[in-house]
Amino acid sequence: MVLYRKYRPQKLADLDIREVREKLEKTLSSGYLPHAYLLAGPKGTGKTSAARIVAKILNCENPPAGGEPCNRCDSCLSITEGRHFDVLEIDAASNRGIEEIRDLREKIKLAPVSGKFKVYIIDEVHMLTTEAFNALLKTLEEPPKHAVFVLATTEAERMPETIKSRCVTFSFRKAAANEIANSLKRVTAGEGVKIDADIINEVAVMAEGSFRDATKMLEQVLSEKIDSREKLRAALGRDSVSAGSFLKLLKDKNIKDILLTIVTMAGQGIDLRFFVTDILNLLHSILLNTHGLPQEGLSSNLKDLYTSKEINELIGLFSHVFQELKFASRPELPLETALVAWCEKGG
Repeated sequence: MVLYRKYRPQKLADLDIREVREKLEKTLSSGYLPHAYLLAGPKGTGKTSAARIVAKILNCENPPAGGEPCNRCDSCLSITEGRHFDVLEIDAASNRGIEEIRDLREKIKLAPVSGKFKVYIIDEVHMLTTEAFNALLKTLEEPPKHAVFVLATTEAERMPETIKSRCVTFSFRKAAANEIANSLKRVTAGEGVKIDADIINEVAVMAEGSFRDATKMLEQVLSEKIDSREKLRAALGRDSVSAGSFLKLLKDKNIKDILLTIVTMAGQGIDLRFFVTDILNLLHSILLNTHGLPQEGLSSNLKDLYTSKEINELIGLFSHVFQELKFASRPELPLETALVAWCEKGG
């Protein structure tokens, strides 16, 4: 079993984002349980885990004091294992049409088989079609007393306001490095292994706010027996070309050298998403410094490398490239074409 699934949060106390944890605790311990929850925020921040914990709390057979699921009864165990008859998880990315929602509306009328509530967890709910949203809205407006919806999305802005207004919203954010580090320490303690604190902290920073990505990196650290930050950066392809040196290269607008650098990185198997993220982080520091917010550790030869207008344009350019990298068949192509266009128009 991969570590992220093995150490998925199983109770509210395991959720590392404090604001979400505290709001869920208050909501679920009140006498007014909502029939629809909206969990919105970036990928890898614990939305699906939180949805399953909500389902456990609602259906736990012998919840202890404090409102947490017991994680020992048949109901809790079957939800953990994904086999509870009354907790259904739907991926809206592949079940996004009106027929699937109509089927849901028919089945939701039936009483729970073994639990107290039928809980429908709809992941990436923003992917539903307009017709499917309209059908879902009718159910959210007049749900059966035994029905609860937990909607999860990375793009809440794409959801109709009519749907969002029927839900209690829980806003997830990118996890801070210290929150990710705490999560990783739980994993290493559970596995009975010791990892240098510097490596844990480096992984926490590299994960860019995602618990899932951080745990995947930790798994690589353990499987490859990585014992230093330098080896970690090499294993993840983040030690070849620094963001700073690349921005200096881009300033010269030498298309041949820029393309050669990108081709070399791609040939080395470097994850260009990480590289582009490093550049965006550096541009962010330069932007803040340019507007009177000094950034510790920012090289003096980078502070005045670009004008304020150029910095804004580059942030927009690399942000767009990052989005395109998710779907590119050749990962280097979006970066190459964007930078060639930048150089040819003179920046």
